[in-house]
Amino acid sequence: MREIEFKMELEYDHIKSGAEVTVEEGYLQDGLVVYYTIVPAIAMSGNFKRQEALQSRTGTVQSVRRDEGSGAYYVTVGFEE
Repeated sequence: MREIEFKMELEYDHIKSGAEVTVEEGYLQDGLVVYYTIVPAIAMSGNFKRQEALQSRTGTVQSVRRDEGSGAYYVTVGFEE
């Protein structure tokens, strides 16, 4: 299982441990860099090299935590690769 962390600015009731989510792939730098968004535009991942791209577009929420300093939420999603 591959885990990716997503940053989420607001809390959403349906984003909880065990929930299944779908991600959409986006591209930067002429496709050399990819990033993922939990749809519909709930949270965004960091950037990855094209060769590190996900094979799956659905995953399961492993955990949700709030950063008290920034107030942002971080969602860890596991993907079967």
